[in-house]
Amino acid sequence: MAHPLEKTDLDNINNALKAIKDTRTVLERAKIAKIDVSAQEDEINNAEAQLKAIKQGFFPSGKP
Repeated sequence: MAHPLEKTDLDNINNALKAIKDTRTVLERAKIAKIDVSAQEDEINNAEAQLKAIKQGFFPSGKP
């Protein structure tokens, strides 16, 4: 059976996880400025959990 996801998919997942990490920094700055970002934090937490689950399910070794 062919693998449904390829290296480009893994690269996209890794790029998205890095973007989430970068976004967390911005959200922390917003919280310091007393801006309510709880909805955005919930979204980013859900997205990160989904991406990690996909990565673990399809690329358990971290490689395609």
